[in-house]
Amino acid sequence: MEATVGPLLLVTLLAMLVGLAGSVLPGLPGVTLIFLSALVYAFSTGFEVVGVPVLLLLFLFAAVAFVADFVATSYGARRFGASNWGTVGGAVGGLVGALLGLLLAGVGSMFGLIFGTIGGVFLGEYLGRRRQGPGEQGTAAGGDWRRTSRAAGGVFVGFIASAVAQGLLGLLSVVVFVLALLY
Repeated sequence: MEATVGPLLLVTLLAMLVGLAGSVLPGLPGVTLIFLSALVYAFSTGFEVVGVPVLLLLFLFAAVAFVADFVATSYGARRFGASNWGTVGGAVGGLVGALLGLLLAGVGSMFGLIFGTIGGVFLGEYLGRRRQGPGEQGTAAGGDWRRTSRAAGGVFVGFIASAVAQGLLGLLSVVVFVLALLY
């Protein structure tokens, strides 16, 4: 059954466009908004046009996009030399930053995620170095800061990779929804 263009469909498509922009821009909701828009539309139309299989696929895309944020930034930090302390610090910092970003108007959870992860990597590396003690570090203090900065740069590279993945998943989600409307 084909969908008719009405106010509900227009609002849904507008929300999906915001979600598509948010999949690559920090501070805006992304693929999750696309999924929620499709879910509200499907529920409002009695699942006549957009059915459960399409919603399950869109949910899968949203879940992969959510996980990609954490995996890509952690992998980026690890790939660029973060220790276990830095990786754990980045994960905790990202979660705390995302939650604080939600609470602070104007900052946004994505900015909180980015800055929290980078700050967490720095803090984790610092605490890891302090725990090792001066005799076990094996490098000069300048080398430690270079390694820590490089690991934090890896977080940024991971964020860029995550934004690309989320952009593709967001675009794919919108295409799947539109195809469900047409067929």
